[in-house]
Amino acid sequence: MSHPSLHLTARDFDAYAAEKATSKAYSRPRLEVKQRALAWARGVVARLAELGISVDVHGSDEHPSIRNKHRADCQWVFFWRDQAARDELDRLLDRGRSISEAIDDPSPFTRHAFLALRISEGEVQVCFAVHPDAKVDVDNLRARVSASEEATGEPASPLAAELTSALHALPEQFSLGAGGGERVDCSAATPDAIAEMLRRAADGQVPLWIGWAIPRETAVEHADILDEQLEDAIVALAPIYRLVAWSRENDRIALDRKLEGIEQERARAHAELEAENERWRSEQARARERSMEQARARGDERVEAALPARRPTLATLFKSTSNAGAARGEPRPSPKHGGEGGAPVRRTQHADAEQQPRAEAPQRPSAEHAPRAQRAPAGEPDAAAKVTPEPAKGGVLEKGSRVRVRRGPFGDKIGMVSELDGRGGARVLLGLLSTRLEIDDLELVVEGRERPALSTSHRKPLAPTPRKAR
Repeated sequence: MSHPSLHLTARDFDAYAAEKATSKAYSRPRLEVKQRALAWARGVVARLAELGISVDVHGSDEHPSIRNKHRADCQWVFFWRDQAARDELDRLLDRGRSISEAIDDPSPFTRHAFLALRISEGEVQVCFAVHPDAKVDVDNLRARVSASEEATGEPASPLAAELTSALHALPEQFSLGAGGGERVDCSAATPDAIAEMLRRAADGQVPLWIGWAIPRETAVEHADILDEQLEDAIVALAPIYRLVAWSRENDRIALDRKLEGIEQERARAHAELEAENERWRSEQARARERSMEQARARGDERVEAALPARRPTLATLFKSTSNAGAARGEPRPSPKHGGEGGAPVRRTQHADAEQQPRAEAPQRPSAEHAPRAQRAPAGEPDAAAKVTPEPAKGGVLEKGSRVRVRRGPFGDKIGMVSELDGRGGARVLLGLLSTRLEIDDLELVVEGRERPALSTSHRKPLAPTPRKAR
């Protein structure tokens, strides 16, 4: 024996008493039993591998949990399919299984045929078990025992005869039953008896059980040889496991073709999902590209709007329009009235005034029709670039004017004009805030002006200082 380390004692059995099963305070002694059982199981795995049976080992929870319905009244050590084989069948078993079913039975051990060691308060047992939830293994077993002599009147099929021969070869202490109900000796098992036990197991939703149960007193009394006896019993059940548990070599229900169809369906679904993800990624990339192009276009528009319509040059920066035209060699317009020889005739403002009818006095333009620009005399900056501010309600605005905001979020607030932009707007100081508002939204507050406009001066001109005689 490879690992004679189980050595069960009365204290080990007491750890699974009914009054301790729901308490985590006794998890430590149960954990010690579990660790020794897993160490013992390594020897069983090695012996099964020599028979060509590859299994994984797993121990049940030693503390109350959702897997054991919050009741640790026994310790299981499972020998079942390896991970790759379980994953292959789980894809088939999960089809049509609801979420509520998964929550009600979160333990995966009932979905596969297994060999096991089980320790409880009153006994220790080794067994082969297959639960009704292990549909693939149950269907494989039914296909093996379906053609019995009693049912067809013909000799039993070789498959059923092979199973009954394996059961008869077990030691006489081994029995067959459905859960914890009535059991029959394996030496007297028939295909019909197996089919009947399968029906009872399905009705009661309990596993079909084939194994050997050892009372607690016998196990404690023969603890020195029990480890090896239990290991041999597991190995004796290996032929039953091989004949019942589904595998590609033991396929009695043509499941191989179903699994291939599932794999093809899975590959097709995976390809469709990848194609859908690729389309989504392409759409996202195109959307990002369009967004970046729109952002660049908006940025270019803002830059173009911020630039002046014509960039000034050195030739036009300090010259008026008339001088600039003369610098380019453009002919000056001829006067309407000329003297002899076409020479221009100078006319004074007084003379021009005399030519006007005396009865008609010049009319003063109204505020609505006031010209926006006046021609500047020669030598001054271009007059067309100067735009007089449009009159606000109550008069003409200028820098330093006190105004009342007529509408908007600053309605009825009093502020001071700090700048006129020449485009129909003004920058207004409102306490700590400075904001640009349309002139139409401002109303001049004449009576509230506390200081003169910046265009005037309250200082008196200084008198010229007389020069001293030399």
